[in-house]
Amino acid sequence: LSHVPREDNRDKTPEPLLAEAEAEASAEPDVNSDIRGIDVTETALGRFESIDKNIFMRGSGDSSKHEESIPCHCRYNPERDPRYKACGENSDCINRLVQMECNPLTCPCGSDCLNRRFQKRQYAKVRIVDAGRKGYGMQALEDLDTGSFVMEYIGEVVTSSEFRKRAAVYQSEGIQHHYFMSIGNNKIIDATRKGCIARFINHSCGPNCVLQKWMVGGAIRMGIFVERPIKRGEEITFDYKFERMSGSEPQPCYCGSPQCKGIIGVAKERTRKHVANVSGIDDDDDNVVADIDEEIEDDTVTKHQRDDIRRRHAAVDDEEYGYSADDMSGSDSESDDAGTGASAASSDDDAAFKRIRRRNTGKRKKRNGLTSPEQVLKFVQIMHRSSRQTRIIQILIGKLMETEDRRLLKSLIGLQGMGILRAWLQDYENDDVMMIKILQCIAHMPVSTRNTIEEGRLEEAIKPLCTYSDENVASLASELIERWSTLRHVFKIPKKTRKESAATTPASETPV
Repeated sequence: LSHVPREDNRDKTPEPLLAEAEAEASAEPDVNSDIRGIDVTETALGRFESIDKNIFMRGSGDSSKHEESIPCHCRYNPERDPRYKACGENSDCINRLVQMECNPLTCPCGSDCLNRRFQKRQYAKVRIVDAGRKGYGMQALEDLDTGSFVMEYIGEVVTSSEFRKRAAVYQSEGIQHHYFMSIGNNKIIDATRKGCIARFINHSCGPNCVLQKWMVGGAIRMGIFVERPIKRGEEITFDYKFERMSGSEPQPCYCGSPQCKGIIGVAKERTRKHVANVSGIDDDDDNVVADIDEEIEDDTVTKHQRDDIRRRHAAVDDEEYGYSADDMSGSDSESDDAGTGASAASSDDDAAFKRIRRRNTGKRKKRNGLTSPEQVLKFVQIMHRSSRQTRIIQILIGKLMETEDRRLLKSLIGLQGMGILRAWLQDYENDDVMMIKILQCIAHMPVSTRNTIEEGRLEEAIKPLCTYSDENVASLASELIERWSTLRHVFKIPKKTRKESAATTPASETPV
């Protein structure tokens, strides 16, 4: 992520305006007089046009079959369950885990869903204060726990070409302080003239907040979230992760934290060409690959995310622990056979489908596959944000094809990865080359039960392709449908439940 300032990025409070703000503050009782800082919120709001949601300028919107979030699997009974069960912070909500908000029309929790903070603008209580030589700053007016949502970074969403035009115009008009934030996919939020008070959050080398990309209604949204507990009266900060151009003049940093590096952007310098790419300006393949790899390998996931994805990864083999539809009347030992049978069938299918991968003509540049559950989580987050981004999708497909660890691929399936692949297939319904790549990727996934096919709604998208005009597409689709026809439903029974059941079974009823 790159917060891209042209000069200083932070407003300086003019003396007359500061005096005016102090006069306003003394005119009526201040409920926050017990905390330090001069409230300049009203003065700060006068420096730009305040808006409450992003304005998507021409060319900055996308149209995709994957516009809305995939329904999660949460279940909530208000008469029985704790409130967090409704897609809350410590729930098992898949959408929340992959940083996607739920759709109130499709979420099983309906209006009780807690995973709609962007949509409901559930912002923290804050104010803008004079931050000394840093200019304006944002101050918390309440204690904030780790994981709390501070607010969304809002502005006009523009394309990279429009960004270049605006930067030139601002420079010609003598506007010193620009507020650009890259959100990927060749899009930039410009909060210079229209935005919200999130633009006044200062950089820190030891921040208490972090920026996160979330998908809301098919659009990328940028949110500021608490990374460590914040006390009332504390300044809210995040790391701009500003990547300055090689040879450019560094900006002095005044954050004052023990970790302060003295200048902003010292952590990582890239070439001018690569910085342009980070801002969504350049499409060089090497830089695109580097950016994707860097995000996937970044281990900045929350503790809850890390615990959740590792728990899910440890449980992926539970798919094999269950009764098939044909074995519901069988014994516990028979369920083991059902799992083994499914695994054996899957192994045979993997061998049969190696020829499908060979059909991918041309040599790919070797890239490493996924190597950890955390990388799977980051990968799925990128998948959600990449609809209709052809080059990025090609790179993601290549990374999946080079991932040989079946358990990691199963973890991806468990995060509804197959549903995203289906959406991609539908997005490229008129592009034969992309359809072949996506079908090959689907064939590479370790699908061993009918459950996965139905949960991902794969057959409804692939069956019509069996009679497609392109012979390669039709052949791949037909082989997938034939392969899946031999799979069985499995009623999943977690290992723990099975062990507990065996432990409580009376001796006279124990299977032999």
